[in-house]
This record gives sequence, C-alpha cells and structure tokens, in this order.
Amino acid sequence: MARISLTASVALAAPGGRNRNRLRPASHGIADFRLRSPGGPQSRCHRPVPFPALTGGDDGFHFAPEVEPVELTWRLLNTSGLVRAGKLELFTRYRKAPLWSRELSREELLQGEHRWAWDGRVPESETSPDGVVTVEHSPYKLKLTLQGSGLAQAPVAWTFFHVLVAGVDLELGEPRVLSRPRDRELTQSLKRLPAPDEKAEIRLVGNVFKTKPSEMSDDTDHQLHRKHWGSGPELPLFARAWLKDSRGNRVDAPKALGRVRFLWDWEDETEAIEHHAPTARAFLKHALDRHCSTSQPKGDNAHRDVGGKRGAPSLAVFPRQAGYAPQAEPRDGAFPFRVTPCNKRGWAAYSQAWTTGAFAGRTGVVFQPSSIAGDAWRVTVQLAYDRRKDGGVVLDVDDDGPLPAAVRAATGVFESWREVHISRLLCKDTGASGFSLSAVQGHFEQAFLRLEDRTGGVSGWCAREYNACIAEAVAASRHWELRAAIDPAVDQFAAGGHALTFRTHAEFLAEVKRVKHCGDADLPRWLAPTRERRLPLLEAREYHRQCKDWAKALLTRALDSALGTAAGIALFQFSGLYNLETTVGGIRVNGFASEFPSRKRDRCAVIQCAAPGNYRNGFNSLEQTLAHEIGHQLFLPHAPFPAHREIGGAQAKRHDVDGKDCLMGYDFTTERRFCGLCLLRLRGWNTHALDRDGARNARP
Repeated sequence: MARISLTASVALAAPGGRNRNRLRPASHGIADFRLRSPGGPQSRCHRPVPFPALTGGDDGFHFAPEVEPVELTWRLLNTSGLVRAGKLELFTRYRKAPLWSRELSREELLQGEHRWAWDGRVPESETSPDGVVTVEHSPYKLKLTLQGSGLAQAPVAWTFFHVLVAGVDLELGEPRVLSRPRDRELTQSLKRLPAPDEKAEIRLVGNVFKTKPSEMSDDTDHQLHRKHWGSGPELPLFARAWLKDSRGNRVDAPKALGRVRFLWDWEDETEAIEHHAPTARAFLKHALDRHCSTSQPKGDNAHRDVGGKRGAPSLAVFPRQAGYAPQAEPRDGAFPFRVTPCNKRGWAAYSQAWTTGAFAGRTGVVFQPSSIAGDAWRVTVQLAYDRRKDGGVVLDVDDDGPLPAAVRAATGVFESWREVHISRLLCKDTGASGFSLSAVQGHFEQAFLRLEDRTGGVSGWCAREYNACIAEAVAASRHWELRAAIDPAVDQFAAGGHALTFRTHAEFLAEVKRVKHCGDADLPRWLAPTRERRLPLLEAREYHRQCKDWAKALLTRALDSALGTAAGIALFQFSGLYNLETTVGGIRVNGFASEFPSRKRDRCAVIQCAAPGNYRNGFNSLEQTLAHEIGHQLFLPHAPFPAHREIGGAQAKRHDVDGKDCLMGYDFTTERRFCGLCLLRLRGWNTHALDRDGARNARP
C-alpha cells in the first residue's frame, strides 16, 4: 500500500477570526503538457476526468520533423518530491504498443516547468525508417505518465500532433531515368509539364509509309504505328512533396515522408468535334463514344479494342516499377521510384518517395499514354490516405470520379499527335505553281497529325543529275516501245517545266520502223495491244494516253535516288507531267504517289505535276491534290465517290459510307475533306474493328 504523507499547515486568524489547524495530504501531478513552437503555435494538453481541461493550444498542431525543432514542455506539481519516475511515450494510429518511449531524469521530475528540445527524432524502426516521425503514421499521441507516492493529481497527460504534407509540385522528370533513347528525346522536346490551364502536344514522330498498294486495304498502317511506338511513349512525371512546418510554411523535410504512398490518377479530356464537317462529325461521335459507359474512367479516348487504352488496367498507363534504394547518383536508364497498381481503382497507381539521395523528397511514375493521336489526358497526384468503413481500412475505391484530397496536384492536358516530316521540296521549274503548305497541313491537323516542314526551303534540280537519272530509267525499262518513245538526244531538263518529253507520234512510228527494221505494213503487228500494254499505239490518241503511264513509271524509277537520306516525304514539283498531255488523247495529271523501287519504309515521295491551267473549275485545288497524294502514302485508298464515276483502286469498305466529300475521292463539286474513317486511320486507330456505317459503331 502506498504510504500517504501528511503535511501540516497553519492558517493565521484574520482580525476577529479564530485560528484553525488544517492537515492536507501531499500530492503530485501534471499541471500542463504540450508541444510548442518557440514563439508560435502550441498543442493542446489533455488530462483524464475529473481534472479540469486546460485552455489554449490546438489538437491540429503540426511541425516538420528533423528540420524544425520544437519544445516539449511540462509543468509538474511535486512540492514534496513524491514522484519516483516519469515516462514519455509516443503512440501512432492502429497500434497499441508505443512507437517510442523515454524515461525522465531526476531533474526533469522536479517541481515546476521543464523544456525539452525535440525535432521529431526517434530510433530507426519499421515505422520510422529514417529515425524521425513520418507522415505515414500521423497523427501521433505523446503521453506523459508519472509514478510516485501520495495523492496523485492528474498523473497522466497527453497531447496530439501531426506530420503533414503541405503540397506537391509536379515536374517533368529527368530523361536519364528512361531506358529508350526515343523516350528521352521526347521528354527533352517537351521541356516542361503543361500548367493546369495549358495543353501540351506529345509528338509521336513516325515517318512510316506504304511500300505496296495492298497495304491500303489491310491494317498495316495500324500495326506499323503500334510496332514503332509499342505500348506508347514514356514520360517521367515527378512530384516533389513539401512538409508543413508549425507556422504553415512549406519546407523540405524528405525523411519525414517515410513510406507514405502517393496516388496517381488520370482523367480523360473530352474531344471537341464541332469543327468537323457534318458527316465526319457524326462518324466520329459514334466511334469516340464506343464503350463509354462500361469502361473506367469514362471518356472518349480510344478504347482498347481499337488500339487505345481506355478500359485497360493501370499497368497500361502507369507501368509497374521496381524502383531501387535511394543513392547519391541515380542509375542511368533505371526508374528510381517503386510504382504498384491500385487494388480497386484499377486504372490508377501508387508510388513511394525517396527520403534521401539524389531525389530526396520526390516520387514519380512513368506516364505511358496510348500511341493514338487525339487522345487527351490529365494526370493527377495526391497523398494516398486510408478511409475507415465498417471497421476496415479501404485503401482505394472504384468510383471513377476524382477522389477528395487536401493535398493534390494536376497537370494540364497532354494531347497525343502524330508527326510526319516533309523532307525535301525539289522544283524543276522556278515558275511552277506555288502552294500553301499551311493549307495542306490543315487537312492533316483534323486528324491530329502534324506535317512538319524539314525541307529548309525549295531546292532546284541539277540538270546533269536529272538527265542522267532519266536516261538510266529509260535504259533500264524492259519495254522496247517506251525506249522508242524517248529521244536520247533530247535534253530532258532543258526541254521545259514538265517532267518528261516524248517523241511526237510521227517520230515514234519512224523510230519503231527503224528499231524493228519494218515498214508501215508491219506497224499494226508491233503496236497491237499486249497483256502488259492494253492500248494499241498505231493511233496518236492512244499513244498520247500511253505516254501518261510511261511518264509515271519512268519518274518513279528515275527519282528514287532523289528521295534523299532523311526520313519523310519528298515533294517533287513540275509544271506538267509530259509534253503531250494537252494533245488529242493526252491526259492531264495533277499529281501521283507511287511506290518507289527502293521501297524504303521511312521515305516516300509525292510528285506534283499540275500545269498552271489544271485548276479552273470546281472546288479542287493544288493543296487538295498534295493532301490527297500524301494520304495515299499514309495508307489511304481512293474513296468510291462520285458514285457515277469509276475510280481506280477505290475501296468502299475503307471509307465512311456517308463520306461523299472525302478528300480521297474525286467529287470536285464539293469541298473535300477526309471522311471520318480516314481521320481515325490517320490517328492510328485499328479501324478494322469499326463498321463503315458510323451508327453501327455505337456501343453502350
């Protein structure tokens, strides 16, 4: 049994009063106990009932461990020296055992006020890996317990404090943490993250072109685009976390983060389609709404069944990362932070921060949007927190709306674009019709495709090289008739602004007789149609028409060496295709896009050969010709419009059924633009999953 010590006190009588002796038992207790920021806020002192509550202080008191020293103050009642021991204990949530304890010294148990400077340091442990209290286990309860004899007046007191994240700043991570050079280059080109009210283009460079006509009817374009960019580009997104000191300032205290997790999320930015032509707009609306109500998060980015990522798990957008232990010099080509998928919020991911080393106070993810142009994303990061529900801990929820969070940061909009280069512009005739490159580019911008001018300006042909290329192509032809149609003595470069000069029909007949050692009577036999040449060449009309096909074949072979070494599209410009196109039977050609003999996948050419008088009536223009031919090199076949006109190579199944104004058709009575199906093909969609009847693409 504890010994009760009695002390006697004598009270003197007041005037007119009587003397009384009073005996009071000796006691001890805690008069006050709290954390204080010198000259600033303080925590609130709690004592058990029935001891009176103390005024002042705040249960939301917080400070920044390690970098901000605070004072733990306690005031004791111990006039008779009855306190034998005192212990400080630190408790955290969901844990009964103390995280840390400290015995008070004899001097710290004396009557009066005591101060102990503390910066949040505790022994290193599982809950405090860097030896300080952390955000992960906040809030904390600090408790003081006294043991002694005599009457105990509030032998226990406690106070609460928090370790809080003041905010996070998003930033573009260092390119060196990525493994692939192309992703490093993309990160460097982006330079910085878009602010919340900005939009940034993710430029996916892809100079990939058809090498045979059949590729316009299959899904080669989608497969090559997917092969080139894989699961999509990778961008390092970092978040720098700041702690909140006792006065509410943001300070850098990385060790206090501990193993707290950060939740990374993405939101779909709605695409504006009002600017498209009515038929294309209707087609796009059905395609973009595909599976909108059944995929999470909701939006109109390309669904995974057409090559996009909407409806795909978080690993598709925030790939899992093993990370590695913090160090002073990061590893080249290795992502530093650990990233894991969320349990229920399947499109989101968690990451952890470095508390020391080169990236102390930072965390991050690899953001991997789809390779589909036109998809738009907004990335958010927030402090991951636990929510109690029915006695359990819910780490994340499957509601695809934004989660409430006091600490949250968001990027602006990332919008994916394809980028294709125009590598050269060679013009034979300085007087050739000029064109508006911006007008050509405008057609492709409707499909989120940038045609970048990398030509450095217009270049002229070298006469000697031009003539040599034409002569070599003529000599290599296996058609004797073609060789007979070209006079080797003619200076092809000096003959005019058109690309090729052929003999007149009379000169051609004379050359045939010379080559075949025959007379007029034998000409019908030599110039009759063949399996490869369906036109008879005895009459001028058919000869002039055949020269058109020969000219296209010769130029395709002759200019193969002029494609250059840079990836992209070369534009070859002439004032006319051949000298006989305006004669009886001749055919004017505005331009064409053939497969060149070298079949280089990353290089191609469009030959523009419209004479000045070719564009007189209707809505057709030189810019539309160029966009049309570039469309062919980007795997788009002819559209079957107008319906009354047979168009070579037209493929109805590869065009919107309502897209009568498609730029890949030849209806010059209306302004032509790419139809809805063409727009999606140019964006990288796997359109084989779509129907050419746009209404049939709607999915719940």
